[in-house]
Amino acid sequence: MDAPAQFETQRNGRTSIFAIIVLYNKLAASSPTIKTLLEAAHAASNRLRLTVLIVDNTPGGQDPGILPEGVRYYAEPDNPGLAVPYNKALKMAEEEGFTWLLTLDQDTNLPVDFLKKIEVYAEEYVSDARVAGIVPRIADRGRLISPFRFVGGFFPKVLAPGVEGVSKRFTSALNSASMLRVSAVRMLGGYDLQFPLHNSDTNLFHRLDLAGKRLIVAGNILVNHELAIMDRQGRMTPERYRRLLADERAFWDFHMGVLGRAERLLRLVGRMCKDTLRDENRDFRAITLNEIKLRLLTRRSNRIRRWTEAR
Repeated sequence: MDAPAQFETQRNGRTSIFAIIVLYNKLAASSPTIKTLLEAAHAASNRLRLTVLIVDNTPGGQDPGILPEGVRYYAEPDNPGLAVPYNKALKMAEEEGFTWLLTLDQDTNLPVDFLKKIEVYAEEYVSDARVAGIVPRIADRGRLISPFRFVGGFFPKVLAPGVEGVSKRFTSALNSASMLRVSAVRMLGGYDLQFPLHNSDTNLFHRLDLAGKRLIVAGNILVNHELAIMDRQGRMTPERYRRLLADERAFWDFHMGVLGRAERLLRLVGRMCKDTLRDENRDFRAITLNEIKLRLLTRRSNRIRRWTEAR
Protein backbone atom coordinates (compact mmCIF):
# COMPACT_ATOMS: atom_id res chain seq x y z
CA MET A 1 0.00 0.00 0.00
CA ASP A 2 1.40 3.35 -1.03
CA ALA A 3 1.57 6.02 1.65
CA PRO A 4 2.35 9.74 1.73
CA ALA A 5 5.99 10.49 2.37
CA GLN A 6 5.03 12.44 5.47
CA PHE A 7 1.64 11.45 6.77
CA GLU A 8 1.40 13.72 9.79
CA THR A 9 1.41 17.11 8.12
CA GLN A 10 2.62 20.39 9.53
CA ARG A 11 1.48 21.26 13.03
CA ASN A 12 0.88 24.94 12.36
CA GLY A 13 -1.74 24.28 9.67
CA ARG A 14 -5.09 26.05 9.88
CA THR A 15 -7.09 22.81 10.12
CA SER A 16 -6.13 19.83 12.28
CA ILE A 17 -7.83 16.43 11.89
CA PHE A 18 -7.20 13.29 13.92
CA ALA A 19 -8.63 10.35 11.95
CA ILE A 20 -9.43 6.96 13.47
CA ILE A 21 -10.21 3.85 11.43
CA VAL A 22 -11.57 0.77 13.21
CA LEU A 23 -10.85 -2.62 11.63
CA TYR A 24 -12.53 -5.97 12.29
CA ASN A 25 -11.25 -9.21 10.74
CA LYS A 26 -9.62 -7.23 7.95
CA LEU A 27 -6.05 -6.19 7.25
CA ALA A 28 -5.22 -2.55 6.74
CA ALA A 29 -4.07 -3.35 3.21
CA SER A 30 -7.57 -4.71 2.40
CA SER A 31 -9.54 -1.77 3.76
CA PRO A 32 -10.95 0.61 1.13
CA THR A 33 -11.19 3.25 3.85
CA ILE A 34 -7.45 3.35 4.44
CA LYS A 35 -6.65 3.28 0.73
CA THR A 36 -9.03 6.12 -0.12
CA LEU A 37 -8.05 8.18 2.94
CA LEU A 38 -4.41 8.03 1.87
CA GLU A 39 -5.37 9.09 -1.64
CA ALA A 40 -7.39 11.98 -0.20
CA ALA A 41 -4.38 12.94 1.95
CA HIS A 42 -2.22 13.21 -1.18
CA ALA A 43 -4.77 15.59 -2.69
CA ALA A 44 -5.30 17.70 0.45
CA SER A 45 -3.87 21.17 0.90
CA ASN A 46 -0.46 21.52 2.51
CA ARG A 47 -2.07 23.59 5.27
CA LEU A 48 -3.86 20.55 6.67
CA ARG A 49 -2.51 18.84 9.77
CA LEU A 50 -3.58 15.20 9.62
CA THR A 51 -2.72 12.11 11.58
CA VAL A 52 -4.26 8.63 11.43
CA LEU A 53 -4.81 5.95 14.04
CA ILE A 54 -5.85 2.40 13.13
CA VAL A 55 -7.53 0.41 15.89
CA ASP A 56 -7.80 -3.30 15.11
CA ASN A 57 -10.76 -5.01 16.82
CA THR A 58 -10.02 -8.43 15.33
CA PRO A 59 -10.82 -10.98 18.08
CA GLY A 60 -7.61 -12.50 19.44
CA GLY A 61 -5.48 -10.09 17.41
CA GLN A 62 -3.80 -10.58 14.06
CA ASP A 63 -0.57 -9.78 12.26
CA PRO A 64 -1.33 -6.29 10.93
CA GLY A 65 0.79 -6.76 7.84
CA ILE A 66 2.53 -3.85 6.18
CA LEU A 67 1.21 -0.55 7.51
CA PRO A 68 1.39 2.83 5.77
CA GLU A 69 4.34 4.88 6.95
CA GLY A 70 3.47 7.29 9.73
CA VAL A 71 0.10 5.67 10.52
CA ARG A 72 -0.33 4.61 14.14
CA TYR A 73 -1.67 1.16 15.00
CA TYR A 74 -3.28 -0.21 18.13
CA ALA A 75 -4.78 -3.68 18.67
CA GLU A 76 -7.96 -4.29 20.70
CA PRO A 77 -8.14 -8.13 20.60
CA ASP A 78 -11.13 -8.18 22.99
CA ASN A 79 -13.21 -6.36 20.36
CA PRO A 80 -14.76 -3.59 22.51
CA GLY A 81 -16.82 -2.14 19.64
CA LEU A 82 -16.54 1.48 18.53
CA ALA A 83 -17.05 3.64 21.63
CA VAL A 84 -13.82 2.50 23.33
CA PRO A 85 -11.55 3.11 20.29
CA TYR A 86 -13.27 6.41 19.53
CA ASN A 87 -12.75 7.56 23.11
CA LYS A 88 -9.10 6.53 22.89
CA ALA A 89 -8.71 8.61 19.73
CA LEU A 90 -10.60 11.51 21.33
CA LYS A 91 -8.17 11.54 24.26
CA MET A 92 -5.15 11.45 21.94
CA ALA A 93 -6.59 14.19 19.73
CA GLU A 94 -7.27 16.38 22.75
CA GLU A 95 -3.80 15.85 24.24
CA GLU A 96 -2.13 16.62 20.90
CA GLY A 97 -4.12 19.76 20.17
CA PHE A 98 -6.34 18.60 17.31
CA THR A 99 -9.58 20.47 16.63
CA TRP A 100 -11.45 17.73 14.74
CA LEU A 101 -11.93 13.97 15.14
CA LEU A 102 -12.72 12.05 11.94
CA THR A 103 -14.34 8.67 12.66
CA LEU A 104 -14.17 5.93 10.04
CA ASP A 105 -14.86 2.23 9.76
CA GLN A 106 -13.24 -0.21 7.37
CA ASP A 107 -15.79 -0.30 4.52
CA THR A 108 -16.01 3.34 3.46
CA ASN A 109 -14.90 4.74 0.11
CA LEU A 110 -13.91 8.38 0.42
CA PRO A 111 -13.77 10.56 -2.69
CA VAL A 112 -10.27 11.75 -3.54
CA ASP A 113 -11.24 15.36 -2.74
CA PHE A 114 -12.85 14.46 0.62
CA LEU A 115 -10.23 16.13 2.82
CA LYS A 116 -9.85 19.10 0.52
CA LYS A 117 -13.58 19.80 0.63
CA ILE A 118 -14.15 19.09 4.30
CA GLU A 119 -11.23 21.37 5.16
CA VAL A 120 -13.16 24.26 3.59
CA TYR A 121 -16.09 23.62 5.93
CA ALA A 122 -13.74 23.26 8.89
CA GLU A 123 -12.10 26.61 8.20
CA GLU A 124 -15.47 28.32 7.77
CA TYR A 125 -17.00 27.01 11.01
CA VAL A 126 -13.98 26.55 13.28
CA SER A 127 -14.87 29.61 15.37
CA ASP A 128 -18.59 28.78 15.63
CA ALA A 129 -18.84 26.92 18.95
CA ARG A 130 -22.41 25.78 18.32
CA VAL A 131 -21.15 23.59 15.42
CA ALA A 132 -20.19 20.20 16.83
CA GLY A 133 -19.58 18.32 13.60
CA ILE A 134 -19.43 18.22 9.83
CA VAL A 135 -21.13 15.31 8.06
CA PRO A 136 -21.12 14.38 4.36
CA ARG A 137 -23.86 12.71 2.38
CA ILE A 138 -23.46 8.91 2.46
CA ALA A 139 -24.86 6.35 0.02
CA ASP A 140 -24.94 2.56 -0.03
CA ARG A 141 -25.05 1.25 -3.62
CA GLY A 142 -26.57 4.50 -4.83
CA ARG A 143 -29.16 4.86 -2.05
CA LEU A 144 -28.73 7.84 0.27
CA ILE A 145 -28.67 6.71 3.91
CA SER A 146 -27.12 9.63 5.85
CA PRO A 147 -27.47 12.25 7.26
CA PHE A 148 -31.09 12.16 8.39
CA ARG A 149 -33.52 14.10 10.55
CA PHE A 150 -36.01 12.81 13.08
CA VAL A 151 -39.09 14.62 11.82
CA GLY A 152 -41.46 15.35 14.67
CA GLY A 153 -38.79 14.03 17.00
CA PHE A 154 -39.33 10.40 16.01
CA PHE A 155 -39.59 9.71 12.24
CA PRO A 156 -36.21 9.35 10.46
CA LYS A 157 -36.01 11.02 7.05
CA VAL A 158 -32.83 11.08 4.96
CA LEU A 159 -31.94 14.63 3.95
CA ALA A 160 -32.45 15.46 0.30
CA PRO A 161 -29.35 15.93 -1.90
CA GLY A 162 -29.78 19.72 -2.02
CA VAL A 163 -29.69 20.20 1.77
CA GLU A 164 -26.56 22.09 2.82
CA GLY A 165 -25.22 24.02 5.80
CA VAL A 166 -26.39 24.24 9.41
CA SER A 167 -28.74 21.40 10.34
CA LYS A 168 -32.12 21.60 11.99
CA ARG A 169 -32.99 19.72 15.17
CA PHE A 170 -32.61 16.64 15.59
CA THR A 171 -30.18 15.64 12.82
CA SER A 172 -28.12 12.48 12.98
CA ALA A 173 -25.58 10.70 10.79
CA LEU A 174 -23.51 7.54 10.55
CA ASN A 175 -20.26 7.27 12.47
CA SER A 176 -18.15 6.69 9.40
CA ALA A 177 -16.91 9.88 7.68
CA SER A 178 -18.34 12.14 10.43
CA MET A 179 -15.93 14.86 11.53
CA LEU A 180 -16.57 15.99 15.11
CA ARG A 181 -15.28 18.91 17.12
CA VAL A 182 -13.04 17.41 19.81
CA SER A 183 -14.11 19.92 22.47
CA ALA A 184 -17.82 19.25 21.84
CA VAL A 185 -17.50 15.48 22.24
CA ARG A 186 -15.28 15.95 25.29
CA MET A 187 -17.93 18.23 26.80
CA LEU A 188 -20.29 15.21 26.73
CA GLY A 189 -17.69 12.99 28.37
CA GLY A 190 -16.94 11.14 25.14
CA TYR A 191 -18.87 8.30 23.54
CA ASP A 192 -21.41 6.54 25.75
CA LEU A 193 -20.09 3.10 26.74
CA GLN A 194 -23.67 1.87 27.17
CA PHE A 195 -23.80 1.82 23.36
CA PRO A 196 -20.39 0.43 22.44
CA LEU A 197 -21.27 -0.43 18.82
CA HIS A 198 -24.83 -0.25 17.53
CA ASN A 199 -26.51 3.15 17.81
CA SER A 200 -23.29 4.69 19.13
CA ASP A 201 -23.67 7.33 16.40
CA THR A 202 -27.37 8.07 16.93
CA ASN A 203 -26.81 8.25 20.67
CA LEU A 204 -23.90 10.69 20.30
CA PHE A 205 -25.78 13.00 17.92
CA HIS A 206 -28.83 12.88 20.19
CA ARG A 207 -26.69 14.00 23.15
CA LEU A 208 -25.12 16.77 21.07
CA ASP A 209 -28.58 17.94 20.07
CA LEU A 210 -29.71 18.04 23.70
CA ALA A 211 -26.63 20.16 24.44
CA GLY A 212 -27.78 22.69 21.82
CA LYS A 213 -25.12 21.78 19.27
CA ARG A 214 -25.61 21.66 15.50
CA LEU A 215 -24.14 19.79 12.55
CA ILE A 216 -22.95 21.14 9.22
CA VAL A 217 -24.26 19.10 6.31
CA ALA A 218 -21.49 18.98 3.70
CA GLY A 219 -23.86 18.63 0.77
CA ASN A 220 -21.14 18.67 -1.89
CA ILE A 221 -19.38 15.58 -0.48
CA LEU A 222 -20.74 12.12 -1.33
CA VAL A 223 -19.21 9.11 0.43
CA ASN A 224 -19.93 5.49 -0.45
CA HIS A 225 -20.32 3.15 2.50
CA GLU A 226 -21.46 -0.45 3.03
CA LEU A 227 -24.08 -0.48 5.79
CA ALA A 228 -24.51 -3.93 7.29
CA ILE A 229 -28.27 -3.70 7.90
CA MET A 230 -28.82 -3.07 4.18
CA ASP A 231 -27.66 -6.63 3.45
CA ARG A 232 -28.17 -8.72 6.55
CA GLN A 233 -27.53 -12.07 4.89
CA GLY A 234 -24.27 -10.95 3.29
CA ARG A 235 -22.86 -8.56 5.89
CA MET A 236 -24.16 -9.67 9.30
CA THR A 237 -24.28 -12.73 11.49
CA PRO A 238 -27.59 -13.62 13.20
CA GLU A 239 -26.02 -12.85 16.58
CA ARG A 240 -24.92 -9.41 15.49
CA TYR A 241 -28.42 -8.73 14.11
CA ARG A 242 -29.93 -9.78 17.45
CA ARG A 243 -27.63 -7.39 19.33
CA LEU A 244 -28.35 -4.60 16.85
CA LEU A 245 -32.09 -4.92 17.46
CA ALA A 246 -31.58 -5.00 21.23
CA ASP A 247 -29.50 -1.81 21.20
CA GLU A 248 -31.90 -0.11 18.81
CA ARG A 249 -34.78 -1.04 21.13
CA ALA A 250 -32.92 0.36 24.14
CA PHE A 251 -32.15 3.68 22.45
CA TRP A 252 -35.76 4.14 21.40
CA ASP A 253 -37.01 3.05 24.83
CA PHE A 254 -34.76 5.61 26.51
CA HIS A 255 -35.15 8.58 24.20
CA MET A 256 -37.74 8.45 21.42
CA GLY A 257 -41.20 8.35 23.01
CA VAL A 258 -44.36 6.39 22.15
CA LEU A 259 -44.55 7.50 18.50
CA GLY A 260 -40.91 6.69 17.93
CA ARG A 261 -41.31 3.22 19.42
CA ALA A 262 -44.43 2.63 17.31
CA GLU A 263 -42.52 3.65 14.16
CA ARG A 264 -39.72 1.18 14.99
CA LEU A 265 -42.26 -1.60 15.58
CA LEU A 266 -44.00 -0.94 12.26
CA ARG A 267 -40.62 -0.93 10.53
CA LEU A 268 -39.87 -4.39 11.98
CA VAL A 269 -43.28 -5.71 10.92
CA GLY A 270 -42.66 -4.42 7.40
CA ARG A 271 -39.24 -6.08 7.33
CA MET A 272 -40.78 -9.34 8.52
CA CYS A 273 -43.47 -9.25 5.84
CA LYS A 274 -40.97 -8.44 3.10
CA ASP A 275 -38.66 -11.29 4.09
CA THR A 276 -41.60 -13.70 4.33
CA LEU A 277 -42.99 -12.80 0.90
CA ARG A 278 -39.57 -13.23 -0.67
CA ASP A 279 -38.80 -16.31 1.43
CA GLU A 280 -35.48 -14.73 2.40
CA ASN A 281 -33.35 -14.44 5.53
CA ARG A 282 -34.98 -17.27 7.50
CA ASP A 283 -32.65 -17.04 10.51
CA PHE A 284 -32.96 -13.28 10.57
CA ARG A 285 -36.73 -13.55 10.13
CA ALA A 286 -37.01 -15.62 13.31
CA ILE A 287 -34.97 -13.01 15.21
CA THR A 288 -37.17 -10.21 13.86
CA LEU A 289 -40.31 -12.09 14.94
CA ASN A 290 -38.96 -12.60 18.46
CA GLU A 291 -38.08 -8.92 18.66
CA ILE A 292 -41.60 -7.93 17.58
CA LYS A 293 -43.08 -10.16 20.29
CA LEU A 294 -40.76 -8.70 22.91
CA ARG A 295 -41.68 -5.14 22.02
CA LEU A 296 -45.41 -5.93 21.99
CA LEU A 297 -45.62 -8.10 25.09
CA THR A 298 -43.04 -6.64 27.50
CA ARG A 299 -43.38 -3.37 29.40
CA ARG A 300 -40.94 -0.64 28.49
CA SER A 301 -39.50 -0.58 32.04
CA ASN A 302 -38.90 -4.35 31.91
CA ARG A 303 -37.31 -4.11 28.48
CA ILE A 304 -34.89 -1.47 29.75
CA ARG A 305 -34.09 -3.53 32.83
CA ARG A 306 -33.40 -6.68 30.79
CA TRP A 307 -31.19 -4.75 28.35
CA THR A 308 -29.27 -3.08 31.19
CA GLU A 309 -28.70 -6.39 32.97
CA ALA A 310 -27.38 -7.96 29.76
CA ARG A 311 -24.67 -5.28 29.28
